[in-house]
Formats: sequence, structure tokens, C-alpha cells
Amino acid sequence: LGRQCPVGGYCCYCNEDTQFPPRTIPCNATVGFANLKEHFGDGHSWHHLCTRDYDCWTAHAATKLTEDHPGYWYSPLSYGDCSLHPAPSPNCTWSVQSVDKIVNATCHSDSFFGAVQRAVPEPFASCKHTTRPNASDPCWIRAFYTAVLGPDAAKPFGWKVTGLPLDDLIRFWTAPFESDDHTKGGCPGLPIPPIGRVADEASKERPGLGLPPRLSARQRRWREFTRRWYGGSTDDRSMINVPS
Repeated sequence: LGRQCPVGGYCCYCNEDTQFPPRTIPCNATVGFANLKEHFGDGHSWHHLCTRDYDCWTAHAATKLTEDHPGYWYSPLSYGDCSLHPAPSPNCTWSVQSVDKIVNATCHSDSFFGAVQRAVPEPFASCKHTTRPNASDPCWIRAFYTAVLGPDAAKPFGWKVTGLPLDDLIRFWTAPFESDDHTKGGCPGLPIPPIGRVADEASKERPGLGLPPRLSARQRRWREFTRRWYGGSTDDRSMINVPS
């Protein structure tokens, strides 16, 4: 509902849903959980009919999930880290048990997106620069979603999700962690820090990323709404994550 969150940050808010707008209340240390297939798997957007291809991909993507792979989402809040609380404690809700491998994000992206492009090259044929994945090129992005979700997933009516089998996508995603051999999609492992440091790094806020871009008229209206209801800051260095 448009609450304040630092640029590049990840923020959680808890509501008391007995009134509108919902009143913000302190969160507890419970780990958030959702079954994405159950929550989004009907393929319909809860707030509007999709009119643009990227909106339709968002609305329909979860229908790709299956009973075997429903897509589990977890959100462990930093103050639920068991290393911060003496045992036993009701606020001890998660801990890092082991880290098998850490890989460079660029290596993982090149491996995963490159595997998709090689598996279904036809949608990428009309794009000018396809020697490597290019997520800043609209042509490449549309080709990627066509390969993954099929050509009809971008339609608001009569849509159907096809594309690459989900098992293939999972195999492409995990390949960087399964091997160091780049010919098999693998990535070299990075040094693994002690377990305590892994949790510390995961809990850190990302540093500020500078001033946000100029707000659109829609964003300004949304900001005024959130200020009225939630008492948001008037400082433009704090950006509200709203549609442009």
C-alpha cells in the first residue's frame, strides 16, 4: 500500500486488517511463507485485466508452476535470526544451517539466460544483439518470456502458458551450483564465509543508491496519498515503490 522503503531496500510491514486503510502494527519474528501456485496460480490479476505484454506475463507466469514444484516463498525477518536470541526464545525462528556453494551473480545470469536462449533460439532471431543475454534490450526481454511462457502468454484473452518445460528451467537455474564446468552451465564457487557472517550479511540493509529519478505525476499522487494516511516522509531521498 505504498509505504516508505529505501531505494534498493527490502521492507516488511504488518497490518491489522480491521479497518481501511489497514493500520500498521509491529511485526513479530514469524517467517513469512506462501505457496505461489495456490496464491497466484489461477493466472488472473487481482486488480486489473492485463493490457500490456509485461503485465500479462506477470499475471500468467504462476500457472507454469505444478503440484511437484508449486514455488515456495519464504521471508525470514532479520530479528528472527536465532543467533541474536538466547535459546529457547519465541523470537528464534530461523538460522543458517549450511552453505553449499556461492556463485557470482553475473556468472549465474549468463549461464541461466544463455541456456534458455540456446534451448529456444527462434524468438531471439529478430534481436540485433544476442551474443549474450541482454536484459536491458526490450527485444531480448520479449524473446525470453516468449521462450519461457510461450507466445500466447502475453495475451489478455485466450491466453495459454506453454514454452520451455518447468523441469528444464529448474535444471538451467541450478546448473551453476551443480558444477564448476562452464560447458555444463557451472560456475566457480566463491569463498564461503563462516555461518555467523552469512546471517550478518543477509541482515544488512543495502547502502543508499543516490537520489531517485524524477517522480511521475502518478507517483506524486500516490506519494501524497501515503503521506495523508501513513504520515510518510517528505524527503525525496526516500522513494516509494509504486508503478510509474
